[in-house]
Amino acid sequence: MADLRFALRILGRAPLLTLVIVLSLALGIGANTAIFSFLHQIVLRSLPTENPEELVVLNSPPDFKGGRQSSNDSGGMEAIFSYKVFRGLERQPQGVTAVAGFRHLQANLSYRNQTVDGSAMVVSGAYFETLAVKPRIGRLISREDDVHGAGRPVVVLSHAYWQSRLGGQPEVLNQPLRINGRVFTIVGITPRGFTGNTFGSQPDVFVPLSFKPAMTPGWDGTDQWNDYWLYLFARLKPGVSRPQAAAALNATYRGLVEEQAQAAGQMWDARKLAQFRASKLTLIEGRQGHSSSREETKTPILILLASTGLVLLIAIANTANVLLARSAQRRQELAIRTALGASRMRLMRQVLTEAMLLSLAGGAAGLLFAYWTIKFLIFALTGGGNMPEDLTANLQWPVLSFALAVSAVCGLLCGLYPAWEAARSSVSGVLKDQSGRSSGTLRSARIRNALVCGQVTVSALLLIPTGLFMKSLVNLTRVDLGMDTRNVITFRISPELNGYKPVQSRAIFERAEAELAAIPGVRNVSATLVPLISGSNWGNNVTVEGYSRDPKAETHSMFNMVGSGFFGKMGVPLLNGREFTDRDTLAGPKAAIVNEQFARHFFGKQNPIGRRFGMGGGPDVKLDLEIVGVVKDSHYSGVKQKPPRLYFVPWRQSDEIGSMSFYVRTALAPEAVMAQVRKTLHGIDPDLPLEELRTFEEQVSRNIRMDRLILQLSAVFSILATLLAMLGLYGVMAYSVTRRTREIGIRIALGAATGSIRGMVMRQLLIILAIGLALGVPAALALSRFAESLLFGVKSFDGTVVAGAVAALIVAALLAGFLPARRATRISPTVALRYE
Repeated sequence: MADLRFALRILGRAPLLTLVIVLSLALGIGANTAIFSFLHQIVLRSLPTENPEELVVLNSPPDFKGGRQSSNDSGGMEAIFSYKVFRGLERQPQGVTAVAGFRHLQANLSYRNQTVDGSAMVVSGAYFETLAVKPRIGRLISREDDVHGAGRPVVVLSHAYWQSRLGGQPEVLNQPLRINGRVFTIVGITPRGFTGNTFGSQPDVFVPLSFKPAMTPGWDGTDQWNDYWLYLFARLKPGVSRPQAAAALNATYRGLVEEQAQAAGQMWDARKLAQFRASKLTLIEGRQGHSSSREETKTPILILLASTGLVLLIAIANTANVLLARSAQRRQELAIRTALGASRMRLMRQVLTEAMLLSLAGGAAGLLFAYWTIKFLIFALTGGGNMPEDLTANLQWPVLSFALAVSAVCGLLCGLYPAWEAARSSVSGVLKDQSGRSSGTLRSARIRNALVCGQVTVSALLLIPTGLFMKSLVNLTRVDLGMDTRNVITFRISPELNGYKPVQSRAIFERAEAELAAIPGVRNVSATLVPLISGSNWGNNVTVEGYSRDPKAETHSMFNMVGSGFFGKMGVPLLNGREFTDRDTLAGPKAAIVNEQFARHFFGKQNPIGRRFGMGGGPDVKLDLEIVGVVKDSHYSGVKQKPPRLYFVPWRQSDEIGSMSFYVRTALAPEAVMAQVRKTLHGIDPDLPLEELRTFEEQVSRNIRMDRLILQLSAVFSILATLLAMLGLYGVMAYSVTRRTREIGIRIALGAATGSIRGMVMRQLLIILAIGLALGVPAALALSRFAESLLFGVKSFDGTVVAGAVAALIVAALLAGFLPARRATRISPTVALRYE
């Protein structure tokens, strides 16, 4: 306690210096804590269930999934299964306690005649049982509810939906809830915080899997072996390892594969059938559930954590520099304490106590900074929308433990060498060193120079990758999407989710196009089945006239359904042929328009106009689509993705379309027309929710949100690191001038010119800067290679970026050294000779 009280008095004598150190450490510790909180919540955290280490995710080879495929944030092609395969595994779950399935779906939810758009999860009867989830109230979906063709129409509400939409009233149990036009009975509420087993997806309701056909009109999904859309997981039996469970479950899977192989018939050749029969299930760790977004965000988060770690290293170096300087200034005091009987261990403990106090104070202040940073990150990721239950700004115990550990390590790193230097003080040494007038030793000066040199290195490590991210984002914002996104409002409506028949949905789409086009200030209206630049993709295999029917040939293509005059309205150039018109209806011949990628792949240099193709593969495919036009390639699902092979058909030639995205181009500012768009759709059907109403430019911006966030945070951390490094450089130069006051005074007295004195000071600065850059630039280029996958149109070595970062550091360093150099030229020889 005596050391603690004495440390508080010592730090209290220099409140401004103490505050600067605490704030410096707070920024470093707080930034690290915030990013670690994201790493913990997104990448490291297990599902909130009993024994999550027993959970496994089922995968199978994606090469044989050539039929209909539909995946989402729960995983890619390797993770989706057909309904038939799932039911077979469910009946014989060898090696595991149960196999469970689920899938997120869009849903319109109507309670007491109030309809909102939301999301549903269809789950198998063993879903909640396998996850060991207990209800908040009521009960959860059971195996008896999920019987194919004879299930019970029950629904379980998520806690968040129950609270936000239904007021958290327990009376909602046994009440009806209309989902996509079908009435279900509410039987239970999930526990608080349970959002399923896919990070980032928060279903509002849970429905038995057997009701999936009712949830998706026009898409049964349960009757075909090659319809892949369902995600599977299981729980290991006690004492059974993953390899053992995989071997046992594959015994069941082999029988299902054989059934599917027989059903495939002539669609595959003998070689592919043999390969398919040899395919196996793989079981991967499932304690964190399913998520493709987790893998996508893992690398950016680790890069940001490395960035904040480098910022913290600079803060530590600055603190160590200050403590070294204070230790040098206190040599006389410490030597006297040694003479009075204080042991070296006692002196080291005292200086370490001061360092630990500073670090812990910085850690405490850093928690507040971390909380604000997390809130900003969540706001940036959600676009200001509702905070997802997966993410919280509250600092959980693992995060608090991390912050405490980082603070303790910082205290040790800041204080160890200053403490050791302080313990070396002796009365004889101080008396020999010009009666204590020197403020430090040559060894301490070298250590301080080395620390600042390291700070310059770290600044280069941050500035160069940040420059690359900045150039990448600039490239993204300048990408020619191949369409005109200006003054366009976009939204989606899904009449089928309100129980409308396809013919009724078509009537609503026709009326919506006409009435939206009549709004004053609206230039034109277009529509698509698959929304643009939204990450969505619909695709299938095609059989093209004159193209190879070899089973190994690449015949997959993305497709979309669009309205009349779509390409002209969206600014996509028509290269050959004609556009779709109002005459392209069910009564007319089927027409298709293809992009350049499609034409080049299937027809080479031949003219595709008039050629025919059909959807699907195999000898029985009807070639009923005639190519009537070719359009220029345009970006489709994302800004960073290259245009895929793509064909378009008129939505008016589909008799099963139930949802549509609209694009309303205005002559006015889009925001001025949005209210009228809402009013128009409300007049068509007041019970039909508008989904994702925003400007098209905002949609494009959302598509590159993660890139923008990485740049913003990297820029903040880089600027912060550079400022801290330059502060350290300024401190070393100022301290060097103070140490050499006598020498400089004598030089001036002997006639040294002002430029000579300034050059002597700046020479030391430039040596430190040169060494730091010599180490930092190659290290930064090596580090940038790990982030190259996140860049767009930029290589890890970019001469312009490197030159810009080096120039920025040189300018900042010169500014940091200007005041000490200026002060050195104003030293008076008479004052210098009397110094100390």
